[in-house]
Formats: sequence, structure tokens, C-alpha cells
Amino acid sequence: MKFLKPGSLSFSLAWKIILIQITMVAMGLIGMMLVYGDRGAAYIDWGMSESIARAIRIQDDALQVDWAALDAAAQDRPATFWFAAADENGHQLTHGEVPDMYRPLVAQLPHIEPMDVRTRTRGVELAMRVWVTELPEGRVHVMIGGLPSRGLWRQMQVMIRYLSGWITLPLILITLVVAPWAIHRSLRGVNRVAAQAAAIQINERGGGLDTHAVPQEIFPLVDAFNAAVRRIGESYDAQDRFLVGAAHELRMPIAILATRIADLPAGPVRSRLQRDLSRLGNIAEQLLDLQRLDHHRSQSQRVDLAVLTAEVAADVAPLVLDAGYTFAVDAPDAPVWVRGDPHALHRVVASLLQNAIAHGGDRGMISVALQPDGVLSVSDEGDGVPEAARQEIFEPFHRLRPSGSGSGLGLYLAREIMQRHGGSIAAEAAVGGGARFVVVLPVDRTPPPERQ
Repeated sequence: MKFLKPGSLSFSLAWKIILIQITMVAMGLIGMMLVYGDRGAAYIDWGMSESIARAIRIQDDALQVDWAALDAAAQDRPATFWFAAADENGHQLTHGEVPDMYRPLVAQLPHIEPMDVRTRTRGVELAMRVWVTELPEGRVHVMIGGLPSRGLWRQMQVMIRYLSGWITLPLILITLVVAPWAIHRSLRGVNRVAAQAAAIQINERGGGLDTHAVPQEIFPLVDAFNAAVRRIGESYDAQDRFLVGAAHELRMPIAILATRIADLPAGPVRSRLQRDLSRLGNIAEQLLDLQRLDHHRSQSQRVDLAVLTAEVAADVAPLVLDAGYTFAVDAPDAPVWVRGDPHALHRVVASLLQNAIAHGGDRGMISVALQPDGVLSVSDEGDGVPEAARQEIFEPFHRLRPSGSGSGLGLYLAREIMQRHGGSIAAEAAVGGGARFVVVLPVDRTPPPERQ
């Protein structure tokens, strides 16, 4: 059973219960011996009686003793040892001198069940035990005497040996099965709460664990966890409010700067300022996009990806050309329908183009290609992306060059948007060198509704 693995709570509690049970049994035996034990009483040892009774056989229609089958203690018997045996078919056997007071019982021995006679005086004569053993031929009743035992320690050994087989071992086995099962059932709510904790998403506020599903002893831990989740959620909400507020506050100064830069004479200075301002505006939009994605405020609708790609290319083309690149756009004339948020998809294509402008090396061509099956690619002829970093660049705030420009959020947001649209984005090497980012979106082949 999986809940009996070392280190588990069930395993630990089961063994502790077993130790408690063993201690209680031992204390009970000691108490019984102190109350009912008699240091001076003589008795016939239980183990000795069993050994002698098992050595009796029925052979040739008579009772016989297999002396070789006796254990060492029984073989080393005193001269006063005696016994009488009888089966229920009339066979009898005696050995040694049976005391006068027990001779009348020999004839009645087949009718006597196990019994024990103890005495403080005349132990050799009066101490006697009747033992019954089961043979294939039937039950054999044996009366044994003449080898008395004395002492509390010997009595305790006999009781321990007897009780260990009938009480202690079954008790331990039952504990190993029942206790872990009972503990496991009692902790089922803990497993359910653990599954709830594993399902908590940081972007889903208000999630918590069911405090009624766990035992009262674990309630404070679950309640403290819920309080921690609430504090984390409140912290993220405050951060979201700050980011949204900062992004909105940036929009007005960016618009004013864009107007003033547009009034500057054409030249390298204006181009460089426009590119820097475009990055600043992109950061503000990325912050808003990140907040919208976290709160699932995007609107899904049918979008013509060919038209959207052409619109983004037209918006970004001045920046591409001013940065010294040539620009190529290859999109089909027929619509390429996809389903999603047009604003978010617009941000993906714009981010990839701005990424190409920033990392294309200020030379060569930036190209955009859209295929009818929903595969969109943006390529440049820069240094490219090392193969070892093609997964890391999609992590938030990751940059290939720590001193480079950009916020490190563009590709992360692009991946998040693609995942929410059921698509994918990957970086690979472009033909002839450079980087190529490939976006795959599922095409919506549902025919558009007819206009009324």
C-alpha cells in the first residue's frame, strides 16, 4: 500500500501505535504475574506438555512414544516423570509411576479436556497437566506430571510465548493493515485539498482551499495558506493597477513626443528618436496587453489574418525603412480566416517586426510572409538567435544581450497570446542567416455568414 511507505504519516503513526500496543501488552503481563503469579507454586510447563503430547503416535493399533521427537528439555526428564495417554478409541499408554490420586482418572482420561493443577506443597506428586493433541487417527488425551516448574519468571515466559502467538502477533498484523487504512481514510480530505492547491493559478484571483475537507488539527495550516494566497493576490492586483496606471499615463507624453518629433527635419536624428519612441510606446502597450491577458479580457472574433498582416506592415514600414532595411511583405490576396482577438494578434506581428528592427543589424532585408494555412513568418538578416537560447527568449524579461534595448516582454507576450489562441510561436535560423520567427494559427474554415 502506498500509504505504508517509510516517511509517510500513516507509516509513522502505525508503528507508534504498534509500540504502544506492545508496551501495553507487556505491562499487562507483568501486572498479571504480580497479581496472580505465585513464586512458590509448582506447575507443569505448557511447552513441556506440548512436546511430550506431540511425541505420541498410534502405530500397530497401539499408542507409542517417539522419544527421539522430544525436545532437549523433555528428553532430560527426571526419574519422577510420568504420563498417561488415551485416545477416544480405547487405546491407553502409561509411563512411569502414576500417583495414587490420579490413577482413577486414567480410565476417564478420554473425557477430560485440557486442565492444569498447581500446588505450593508436594509439587512432584500433585502438579499435573492434561494436554490434548490432534492426530490423523483422532484426538489423544495426555496427563503429565512428576516434573514440576517454579518461579515467576518461568511463568511469565510461558505466558509471553502463549500470548505472543494468539494476541500480540495478530494485533500487530491487524494494526499494520487497519491503522494505515483508517488514517488514510481520515486524511482523504488532505489529498483533496492538495489537489486544489496544485490547481491554483496565480492569474486567477480568489482561489483557496476547502477548510471543511481537512481534520480540525490541519485547519490552521489550510487557513494560513488561504490567507497567504489572498495576500499574494492582493499584491498582484496592486501591481496590475500600478502597471495599467503607468501605461495609461505614458500614452499622453508619448503622443506629444511623437507630434514634436514629426516636426523635426528629416534625418538620422529624427529616425533614431522615432525608433526609440516606438520602443517606448511598445512597452506601454505591452504592459496593457499583459494586464488584459492576465484578466482574460480579450475578445475572440473572426479575423482576416491577411488584412491584419498588411495593416501592421503598413504601420511599421516607415520605421523599417528609416532604420536602413529593405522591406518585403508576401501575403495571399484571398482571406486567411482565424479566430481570436484582433488587437492581441496585431501586437504579436508588430512585436516581431520591432524585434527584427532592433536585432537585424541595421542592414539587409526584413521580410514578412503569410501562407494560406495560417503560418506567418518574420525574418531578418542579422546575427540570428543561438540554438541554445531559442526557448529562453520567450521567457519574460529575458534578453540575449543584457545591455541591449527592449523590455524583454515582447516575445513573452507573443507566446502567451499564441497559447490563448491555440497556436504556437518558435524561433529558428533564417535561410542565408539571421533569425526567423514562425507563428502558426489554426485556420477557421467556417464559411462566413451571408449578408442580409
